[in-house]
Amino acid sequence: MFQRSDTSLDNLLKKRNYNIPIHEQICQYFIDRISSKMMKHGEKLPSVRQLSKELGVSLVTVQKAYQQLQQRGYVESFQGKGIFVKSTNQKEDVDDLHTSWHMLVPDYVPRAQSLSISQPMRNIRYNLGTASIHGNLLHTEWMKKTAMQVIEENPHMLGQSSSANGDLEFRKAVSDYLQSKQLSIAPEHILAVSGAQQGIELVAKTFIGPNDVVLMEAPTYPGSIDIFKSRGAQIIPIPVEQDGIDTKMLLKLCDQYHPKLLYINPTFQNPTGTTLSVKKRKELVDIAESYHFLILEDDPWSELYFEEKPPAPIKSFDTSGHVIYLKGFSKFLSPSCRIGALVAEGPLLEKLVAARSISDLGSPLLTQKIIAGLLQSKELNKVLQNLRTDLKNRAKQCVQLLHQCSSLLTYRSPSGGNTVWVKLPQNVHADLLLEYCHTKQLTFLPGSACFPTHVPNQYIRISFAGLPLDGLKQSMKILCDTINSLSSTRNQYSLENYPIF
Repeated sequence: MFQRSDTSLDNLLKKRNYNIPIHEQICQYFIDRISSKMMKHGEKLPSVRQLSKELGVSLVTVQKAYQQLQQRGYVESFQGKGIFVKSTNQKEDVDDLHTSWHMLVPDYVPRAQSLSISQPMRNIRYNLGTASIHGNLLHTEWMKKTAMQVIEENPHMLGQSSSANGDLEFRKAVSDYLQSKQLSIAPEHILAVSGAQQGIELVAKTFIGPNDVVLMEAPTYPGSIDIFKSRGAQIIPIPVEQDGIDTKMLLKLCDQYHPKLLYINPTFQNPTGTTLSVKKRKELVDIAESYHFLILEDDPWSELYFEEKPPAPIKSFDTSGHVIYLKGFSKFLSPSCRIGALVAEGPLLEKLVAARSISDLGSPLLTQKIIAGLLQSKELNKVLQNLRTDLKNRAKQCVQLLHQCSSLLTYRSPSGGNTVWVKLPQNVHADLLLEYCHTKQLTFLPGSACFPTHVPNQYIRISFAGLPLDGLKQSMKILCDTINSLSSTRNQYSLENYPIF
């Protein structure tokens, strides 16, 4: 329910982005809330007159915003009743009448795509949406043995807590591990975080405020968009090319704006799978130094290469401290131990540690010790090699299934990671496809979640590692059959191409 004190829209209109028309900003606000399930199907939007008065904008401005919402299929209008979030065939949970007053409490969350990704619908049997690795691909016996050994050797730690910057043994283990990535980082420059998501949130909370300009790839990791939007940042998207972010466009935007930070996922980028070239990695450091902005380098996948080892991190070319490096360990070590590490220097690190101490005083000591044990294990290299082989075979299977099922799709064979970015036929809308797939107990990530602003919904991301092999084969057949069925019939959507690949 809309409230005058809804901070995200309120701040957006107080500190307007004059490069984007107001009606489009209002439209995007409601798209974010609806697609994140924060506004439910059937919920009524404020009247044109009411919203116009509350926000201090013209009636025409609100009418344009609502017209765009209706044209894009997010709302529907009923004469004499009002405008409502568009209903679907999906069964919605019914709110308890005793808690219906909760809808009247204003919130400060503009968008939460991460929640819909991490918590799919209860009736979903085939989950192609979550970029995770199925348990039968992970070496759980090795994890179990290492965890038990850590506890047996350090039983006293069960009665202790970690410092805000992290356990010293964990930071030393990370320091040693990063040597394999051509990063010579002292333990004193490493900060433990409870997973990569918290690392991004910590950087945003420390350095980003309302209307600060944040540059990011388009498309990008949905969770990062959620975080920077919650800080009130002005997000400027930059297209992704075959070899990563468009650095020529980046230079133009740096001249036009005064960016505070660039968020980038340069190796097996989520969701496109592209890897930033060495040339562009060096260019990014030079550009950041010239325009004095920070680079947040998110590196969750670089271990999961199939053939050639990817280039060294952007951080390895950084001599002036412009790059904050974020290393997540959940994707390839142990998803249950949500532990990562931030690398920064000087005042940047001091501010991050201070902000961390305000949040939760430090990550759980037990999980830090376990991850340290896994990183120090003599079996680690063998475990990673086996995982890479398994994922390479899964990726090959997935691409073969896509090719066999439908000649209408555009995609690129992944060279690492565990996802494939797929472009749908011109007349198939990803949201409509998702609705049909949900009726068949299948889900995937619609591409719209990966953009900070609305774009033609013609892309989807599928994960090939989150299901057992027979489940992957069955889910790909369901997906491709549904795409073929929809593409054979005309629908109401007219889509344009977005310049990716």
